[in-house]
Amino acid sequence: MYLVDTEKWPLWWKYVVSVQEVADGSPTGIDNVRQYYWHTCLPYSLLLKLRVTEVLPYRRLAVAVTGDLLGSGSCNLSWNSSSEHTKIEFIWQVQSCKHWMNWFTILTKPIFIWNHNRVMQQGEQGLIRHLSTIKQRL
Repeated sequence: MYLVDTEKWPLWWKYVVSVQEVADGSPTGIDNVRQYYWHTCLPYSLLLKLRVTEVLPYRRLAVAVTGDLLGSGSCNLSWNSSSEHTKIEFIWQVQSCKHWMNWFTILTKPIFIWNHNRVMQQGEQGLIRHLSTIKQRL
């Protein structure tokens, strides 16, 4: 629920500036379109539109990505009954549409990887804190 309710991501993921729904899509969520405005650790931002292409409730959400990145992505969840933990895996197959990023990629690829990892790590930590707060209220 907290991963799918992306309009609330800015509450717990500091690099997500805003999320706006562009199109509702079907009742199952297919063709839902949302626009995401991201800041990063580095001095640049990204504007992305994600259109839902696949929904397997509580297991998988896949999207088509347009905007400053072009390609596809998915969020896959799997439950480990022995540890009672859910594994969340984001898979991105995208390319940059920002010319300046493409020009400097050969030199800056390690920096972009570091930046991406920091943004994702902060999201993980933010989600854990957010879920802990909710659990304490229950």
